[in-house]
Amino acid sequence: MNNNSQNHLNEIVKKDKIFYLDLCNRNLEGNMDLKDFTNLKTLNASNNKFENFDFLNSLPNKDKL
Repeated sequence: MNNNSQNHLNEIVKKDKIFYLDLCNRNLEGNMDLKDFTNLKTLNASNNKFENFDFLNSLPNKDKL
């Protein structure tokens, strides 16, 4: 399985400063580890190739998303 989604996230710096993450229309697939996005409030991951959204469980503050 391709994991281009994690590769894309690895290129982002200052993850703890991001409140809004737009990943839509990037043809992403695979799993992502979102644990470093400690201030994330909004995530747009539409129009990709994700088979599930289990990666949301890695969010440190998923109750605030």
